[in-house]
Amino acid sequence: MKKKVMSLALAAGVLFSSGELVHASLGDDIINTGDNYLGTPYKYGSAFGNTRTFDCSSFTSYVFSRHGITLPRTSSGQASTGTYVSKANLQKGDLVFYDTDFNGSINHVGIYAGNGKMLNAQSKGVAFADAFSPYYWGSRYVTARRVINDKAAAAKVVAAAPKPTTVYNSNGSVVSSGSVHKVQRGDTLWGISKKYKTTVANIQKLNLLKSTTIRVGQSLKVNGQAVTVKTQTAKPAPTKVASSTAATYTVKSGNTLYGISKSYGITVKQLMDSNNLKSTTILPGQKLIIEK
Repeated sequence: MKKKVMSLALAAGVLFSSGELVHASLGDDIINTGDNYLGTPYKYGSAFGNTRTFDCSSFTSYVFSRHGITLPRTSSGQASTGTYVSKANLQKGDLVFYDTDFNGSINHVGIYAGNGKMLNAQSKGVAFADAFSPYYWGSRYVTARRVINDKAAAAKVVAAAPKPTTVYNSNGSVVSSGSVHKVQRGDTLWGISKKYKTTVANIQKLNLLKSTTIRVGQSLKVNGQAVTVKTQTAKPAPTKVASSTAATYTVKSGNTLYGISKSYGITVKQLMDSNNLKSTTILPGQKLIIEK
C-alpha cells in the first residue's frame, strides 16, 4: 500500500518522508477545516451536520467527513476506529480521547493539532487547547487513534495536486498559466493561502479581488500571473477640420445659432455638428466654423 501511495504522490509532485505526507498533508487540511469554526458554541447532543453548534464528537465527525472520512457519532465509538497511536508518535489529524469524569469511560475527543495542542469543541466552544495540560487534560487523557489511512491520504494527495489552467487573450494566444483552487464550504483566503504556501495578498492580486470575501464554487488562481483584463480606451470624438470651402465666423453680442444659420443659409444642426456643440449656447468672441 505504501508503494502505491508513493507512486501517487510522485505523480502529483509531492514528497514523502518515512511514509508520511510532508506536503499536501491531510492532517494539516483537517486542522485548517476545523479552524474555520473557532468560537462556534458548544451544545451537548448537537446533530451531525449542524455547524451552528457542536459537541466534541459532532465536531470531529463533521470535520473529518469534509475530507471523505466517516466516523461514528460518539466519542466512545470513534475511539474504536482506526489504529492505536502512542502519545510519542502523535501527528496532526490524529484523534485524542479523554475520560473527563474519571468513570472509566471515554467521553471527550479532540483532533491533535501538533506541538502538544488539540482542536476540540469544549464548554467554551470550538478552541485550541493544551492536549496534555497538567491542570486538566493531562490527567484525563486515555488514548489516541489514527483514522487517516493510506487510502485516504493518497486520495487527498491526488485531489490536492494543483490543477493547471491556461488564460487566453482575445486573439487566442496564451496569456499565462498557473494553478486554481475551487472554493469549498468553510474555506477562507487565509486557509487557502497556507495550503498553497502563498499569501492572501497574492491571491487577491491574481484574482483581482478587492476584499477577502469568496464564495463556494468560485475558482481562484493560487499561482501564476495575474489575470489581465483587456480594456478599450474610449476614442476621442473626431475633431472637425475646416474644409477649403469652410468659413469662420466670430460670435458677436446678441447673436444666436438660429440667426447665424439663417445668414449663411444652413441649419442650426449643421452649425452644431460642424463645431461639436452639445447645446445652442454660444458666447461673444467664440469662433464658429461655417460649412455648407
